[in-house]
Amino acid sequence: MANKKMKYHLVYGREYQDSEDRYDEFFFTYYTIFRNVPANLVSTLMRNKDKIKNYCDKNYREAATNFVGNTVVRILSDKEYYKTYEDVFGDIAYRDNALFSDYGQLWNTRQFFKYDFNPKIIENFKLKVYRKVN
Repeated sequence: MANKKMKYHLVYGREYQDSEDRYDEFFFTYYTIFRNVPANLVSTLMRNKDKIKNYCDKNYREAATNFVGNTVVRILSDKEYYKTYEDVFGDIAYRDNALFSDYGQLWNTRQFFKYDFNPKIIENFKLKVYRKVN
């Protein structure tokens, strides 16, 4: 059951092989589709994950030659989606609010982005990060 206060995020991922280390290094590149989804809509996302994945697979504009053919649609909690370097490394990265993983959180222009259910959350997050940098 989804936590009613937490927001959730639907992302599409594609797996690539690292061209620098051709045999053992793989990574996913992610694209946010829905951001800050309320808990009451998580069951709808779950029911439609396969349809969304199939649509993205069919319509993705691939330019990379190191795509290995694996794709995934994931539903992430706030804790994972907005995880910062400070969250991961603790005191070593004290007050480092840069995002640890790139799911396209800061941009609405990546392929397949559809809707942010609460744009103020990411705008406030950007202000917190950029205020520290500048």
